[in-house]
Amino acid sequence: MATPESSTPLKDDNGIIVAPAPWKLKCRTWMLLTSPLSSNKQGGALFPAGWAAPFQYEALQKGQFLGGPGMVMLVQYAETPVGPYDELMWIAGKFSMAELASEKKKINGNRITRIYVSTKESTANGRRNWNIPKQVAKFNYTHEADGSWDLAVSLRQKISTKPISHSSIFLRIRFQFLPPIPKGPPGYPPEVIESECTDDGQEPKWASLVPDIRGSMYIATFKPKVAVKEGKNAIADGISFPAMDPWRLAVVMEDVRINFGEAEWH
Repeated sequence: MATPESSTPLKDDNGIIVAPAPWKLKCRTWMLLTSPLSSNKQGGALFPAGWAAPFQYEALQKGQFLGGPGMVMLVQYAETPVGPYDELMWIAGKFSMAELASEKKKINGNRITRIYVSTKESTANGRRNWNIPKQVAKFNYTHEADGSWDLAVSLRQKISTKPISHSSIFLRIRFQFLPPIPKGPPGYPPEVIESECTDDGQEPKWASLVPDIRGSMYIATFKPKVAVKEGKNAIADGISFPAMDPWRLAVVMEDVRINFGEAEWH
């Protein structure tokens, strides 16, 4: 039988629950694929405005961008070690980790360059466990009567009792499901994800892992709902998140089970 002391969750100096890896998660995901980024005359990638948080620019430039399609992903986590929360991320494509004297070979993989979550618990543990540069935002998901989903994300105000205003929303997308696939794939192929998190003045560290993701897959259409200029909408404002032009169909996964294991540190 657990004693009261052993059942009390461990908290850090800020009073946030400490939840080490691995994590077993249950969620719904919305995925939008984006075309490979263009290159400049020097062969470097032309990253769009809003591609990374300002505190990440220097660290992210140390890795070599290899290209490939990117991905915008929205996730509604129903069960996690730190409670339910929402998440928005952009994976720019594949990178190669910078050369390290202790490494015999480079590690290539997808990297999250911009990511928001709805709770400080997810932010703190995501940085601590996997070096993922999470920031806190406010999420509003509405399931409409016609079956469509309206997903909006805005920057969280420090003290505010006001509802979300249209001017504060930096990403908004409406999804409409197509008829379900008769028999969905058994799982979503895992990819290596790498990231750096260096907003505390410490020497950069690199982390990599291969999550296991499984669930039922569906296809959906979508409409971008953020006005970027007269007569043109995008999925985001190009400031807090890239105003990408994703491919015309989205992939939605229901009843998703994720095993997000321990990171390998480099």
